[in-house]
Amino acid sequence: MRLELIGIKLKNYRSCRVFPKNGDYLEIGKFTTLIGKNDVGKSNILKAIYVVCKNKKLFIEDIHKGMQEKCEISLFFKVPKTLKDELAEKISQYSGNDIIEIKKVFEWSNGKLGSGVYFIEDKKVSYQTLEKYLPHVLFIPAVKNVEEETKFGRDTILSELFLPIIEKTDEEKSQAESIADLKRRLRKAIQQETQKFRNSLKKELSKMWDEVEDVTIDIPELKIEKAFNPQIKIKDKHIGKEIPITHRGSGVQRYLILAMLEIYRQLKIGKGYLLLFEEPEIYLHIGAQKKMCAILKDFSKEGRVIISTHSSIFVDKSDISTTYLLIKEDGETRLRKFQGNKEILEELGMSPSDIFLTNGIILVEGPSDVEIIKVFAESIFENWDEYNIAIIPIGGSNIEHQNPATLLTVNPNVVVILDPDVKSKSSVLSSKKETLKRKFENAGIAVYLWKKNGEFIRCIENLFTKDAIEKALNITLDTEITEYEDVPLKIGKKLVEKRVQHDPHFDKEKIKDGEFCRKEMYNRIRHGKKIAKKMVEIDNIPEDIKIVLYNILEKFGLYQC
Repeated sequence: MRLELIGIKLKNYRSCRVFPKNGDYLEIGKFTTLIGKNDVGKSNILKAIYVVCKNKKLFIEDIHKGMQEKCEISLFFKVPKTLKDELAEKISQYSGNDIIEIKKVFEWSNGKLGSGVYFIEDKKVSYQTLEKYLPHVLFIPAVKNVEEETKFGRDTILSELFLPIIEKTDEEKSQAESIADLKRRLRKAIQQETQKFRNSLKKELSKMWDEVEDVTIDIPELKIEKAFNPQIKIKDKHIGKEIPITHRGSGVQRYLILAMLEIYRQLKIGKGYLLLFEEPEIYLHIGAQKKMCAILKDFSKEGRVIISTHSSIFVDKSDISTTYLLIKEDGETRLRKFQGNKEILEELGMSPSDIFLTNGIILVEGPSDVEIIKVFAESIFENWDEYNIAIIPIGGSNIEHQNPATLLTVNPNVVVILDPDVKSKSSVLSSKKETLKRKFENAGIAVYLWKKNGEFIRCIENLFTKDAIEKALNITLDTEITEYEDVPLKIGKKLVEKRVQHDPHFDKEKIKDGEFCRKEMYNRIRHGKKIAKKMVEIDNIPEDIKIVLYNILEKFGLYQC
């Protein structure tokens, strides 16, 4: 039985001067996700946990900005009920609490950094006393030399598959055995277990590469003075000979980790384990990322998983209550957490990755607005994709019953573009539209409404031009597009006329059916996108759209006029 990690707090560790800033600890769940740009400190959180659980030393560069100040890494654990009595008996410093703080403190002496002292509930304790109760930690860095991973050492994933067998053999050995006898028994036990593992590894790798013919793991003569170094080799169908996996590419090496974790899942290894995984998506195609995500989710049912990621696949499958965005301000790691729940995202038609992985969000009324704005934006800004802006329709949402301010807790760059829906120059915004506008503005979210020559218009289609519509759809309009007319109806009727000319069986009375013309004949997404592309082609992008988009990017801090 092991302690269950539920939180972390840092002081003067790497980029974390005081983390979290509010003085409380960062909550760790069964599946915790850390998101953020490169070099914001995601890896520092994982490494700090590793330092405490594995009793690692720190170096000068591990201290915040190289200052000679005390560094503290505090981990908070839930004590399982079945473990309380044993802790009380074995650890005199334990006071019987359900949640305990285990802290490792590094202090300076004569200009040198100490190796660290452990405390439990502010009482000094040895690592040896704590070790058997701390989680088994598996740490997979983003940049990994698989040769190190395949060495038989206690800090590697592969070793975790072998160590239980070795330790069992060690327990069963007789005191009368000579070292030579023990080595022979130990090597035999390793070879037997290796054969089982080799078969499983071959099976999983074969699913991923057709070229894999066989897998071997050579166990060298055991030497007490050296660590055991089993070497994994892949026999390629095309080459016909065994090649050490260390000589294969980084992608192959990552698939090895994926295959090993699949075996973990099959063996139900997880209870008492803590998996720290940097960017699990690296080198994996989409399908493999989904498989990896599923494996990690299964692993978290018994153990704990903490990942850092840039992948929407992992973010969207994460537990939003323990998904965190890390940013850097003045060289220090800061935390942003989404204060709402998944319901508000679902109501807005958003996914967690929309708020965590984008530089800004533009909320619009419908899917057609999304497509039309994208066409114009990609033409106005050559590097539009690099701005990483999510344009999301909220037309069918139940936003009036939600608090949009929660979006700003993670992503401060959120704006809304609404259709004014005015039908004449003297018209004003409807009460529903005014309420929606006020709701967003009260939440601190800027609201834009489509205009033409400074006046409100009906909707985005009223910014289309007669010339672009005619050329895009091969129809003829009687008049130019005005600010307030029903453009979908106007275009739909002309499309009915065109259909009647080419299809004698088509019911020409359909032209009198406004809903049919507006919604069936005129497809707001397909036709709207086509017209927008034509406007770009003939260099007729509406100035009002340019103004709105420039203003939004400037507001987001992504563009300077």
